[in-house]
Formats: sequence, structure tokens, C-alpha cells
Amino acid sequence: MLTALNPDCWSAREDVHGFGGIPHKFSTLAECQSACVSDSSCVAVDWEPSNADENSCWILASHALGVTTQKGVITNYEVNRPCLS
Repeated sequence: MLTALNPDCWSAREDVHGFGGIPHKFSTLAECQSACVSDSSCVAVDWEPSNADENSCWILASHALGVTTQKGVITNYEVNRPCLS
């Protein structure tokens, strides 16, 4: 069973986003995080549930981050893979 929902395994950064993410349409943050855990190259996800294009989740393979221009819209979640084992 994946422990992707364990909040201790994720570091949240509000108003921060990654670069070069692959967009996905997921209904919940849990689905987004589970997709990341299943992808060995994933280091983090960006979660933006109010995205107009319905792409609420970005799977990130890089730690390159930037500050968002819209406050309270995007949260970056970095996965702590050793915590998942």
C-alpha cells in the first residue's frame, strides 16, 4: 500500500511552483501525490485545484522552483521518498 497520503512524507510550500512539470487532471491532491510516488523520477508536485485548464497537478522531475505571482493558488509538495518506505 502506498503511503503517499502520509503528510510527514511531503514538504509543502505555498505560493511556490516548479518548472517543467507534466500536467495532469486529477480531482484530489491524493491522486496527484500517488501519481508522483508511482513515478521514480518525480521529486515534487505542484497542486493548483482552481486551474482554468483543469490541469490541477504537475509532476516535477526537477527541484527548480519559483515564486508564483498569484497568492493562495499553487502549492508545491516535495516528496521525501525515504519516508515512504
